[in-house]
Amino acid sequence: MTIRKDQGEPTSLWHDLLSQKISRRTVVAGATAAAAAAAAPLHLKAAYAAPAEQRSASLPFTPLRPTTVDDIVLPTGYRYNVVTHYGHDLGDGQTVGFNHDWTGFYPMDMLEKGVDTRNTYNGFLKSNLSSTDGLLVVNHEYVNPMFVSGYTGGAKSADQVAKEKLAVGVSVVRVKRNADGTVNYVLDSQYNRSINATTPMLLTGPAAELDGGPNAIGTLGNCSGGATPWGTALSCEENFQDYATPAPTGNGWEPATYGKRHYGYVVEIDPFDKASTPRKHTAMGRFRHENVAIRVGADGTVVAYMGDDRNDACVYKFVADRKLTDASDRAGNMTILESGKLYVADFQNGRWLLLDYDAQARLRDAKKTDGTPAYTSQAEVLASARDAALALSATPTDRPEDIEVNPIDGSVYIAFTNNTAHGNFHGQIVKVVETDDDVAATTFGWSVFAVGGPQSGFSSPDNLGFDAQGNLWMVTDVSSSRLTKGIYKFMGHNSMFFFRTTGADAGVAYLFASGPAEAELTGISWTPDGRTMFLSVQHPGEESKSMTELSSHWPLGGSAMPLPATIAIRGFR
Repeated sequence: MTIRKDQGEPTSLWHDLLSQKISRRTVVAGATAAAAAAAAPLHLKAAYAAPAEQRSASLPFTPLRPTTVDDIVLPTGYRYNVVTHYGHDLGDGQTVGFNHDWTGFYPMDMLEKGVDTRNTYNGFLKSNLSSTDGLLVVNHEYVNPMFVSGYTGGAKSADQVAKEKLAVGVSVVRVKRNADGTVNYVLDSQYNRSINATTPMLLTGPAAELDGGPNAIGTLGNCSGGATPWGTALSCEENFQDYATPAPTGNGWEPATYGKRHYGYVVEIDPFDKASTPRKHTAMGRFRHENVAIRVGADGTVVAYMGDDRNDACVYKFVADRKLTDASDRAGNMTILESGKLYVADFQNGRWLLLDYDAQARLRDAKKTDGTPAYTSQAEVLASARDAALALSATPTDRPEDIEVNPIDGSVYIAFTNNTAHGNFHGQIVKVVETDDDVAATTFGWSVFAVGGPQSGFSSPDNLGFDAQGNLWMVTDVSSSRLTKGIYKFMGHNSMFFFRTTGADAGVAYLFASGPAEAELTGISWTPDGRTMFLSVQHPGEESKSMTELSSHWPLGGSAMPLPATIAIRGFR
């Protein structure tokens, strides 16, 4: 989720397409609004979802004003407690990792009761499963070496690298909700687990044998993720390239291991089986995965939507070969994501382009700068998915981060965070609708749902999440070095916003929560009854100059070191 310096090939196509969509949308708001939008730069154009007097007054909360308080600030009637933070004991000598990101709640009675796989999504909302006892899966995107290993410069010691390896990856933590609505983590040796950069992994699919696979060591760069209907967690490896630089000029991690093409995949984890080996699905492509969102079609077809979080990168859809037809066959369903077709979005023509070596002559004919073939197999296409996508003229976009599926109508929402290299400073949220509501369709329509900027109150949309009513919840990712300054000053701290997706105020952002200093809020998920929202707080105080000059003390307060954490918010009805 952090802003990276690499920019890829500059392009104006995506911005041309956005401008056309935004201008078309503003027509419904009247000629005056349309004229104002057309005259404004792309990054300042208003969403103009509806005139202010038409906006709904029946919100479930009283919206906040932006704030710079070093705490989680919530509307009246809502409260939070810290469920687990960096360093919490998991048992067996393991601890909770650093920089919490995606969360997924898995009810403890899920395997016993089973679920209606056609009508579940992240959090198993509206199911009859437990909301008071479950497993919370939490991603850990990266470490702050000063806070984790004490590293402040020079060459890293072996001990420092070892500590950092244990602080990335994924934590599985048992949690229980109390009568007062607070949620506590439970020390449970049967389930609690750290899956980190040292954990044995297994690669599946066409690229599994590359660089000495299918066995691999560890997972890292674990950003957002998603839940499967069969009750597994999908964790996405994003900035894997940061771990492959040689020591001592780099980060001290072994490039011989972490430089292999064993990273940059969607990792499937069974939270209910501590002895299980996580699997990396190469059929879903290797790129800087921000997210994965599963949707199941009426005929059981399973698709996954994914974004590549970097400037001028693409949006992908994976269509599994095998359908989900037997909800009781959990073991068999765990193989669904091991094979299928990977597509990439062409937004100019509303098409999904097949990333397939045998089917695409342009991939077979592609050459490296030295004139040799760029790819000789489907494995190499998948392992270099971004380059292959651009070779097919897929649309380079502005940092596609989270993608989520509206549980009411199946529409797909994409957060394009920003691309400052091309003047898109505040980002947009885009809505995609598959042709004929067919999850496997190769064509689609799309529109701009909301536009960031001072006029809408938010900037740099990142993680998304839906509640059971189809309302959209979004958290922002303005870089800590830019927060509260210049064009981002209007935002205050990184925050969470609420959107209606239908009605007069669809696309209007309402401020629900504000985060601590220099933090971003991440990882929205729910208990099945919708009464508890889980939310991660990543990198509070990350601009701290030293351990004696801390810019945040959240969540412990006083003079304590800032700690990434996952919280439970109550007050929902």
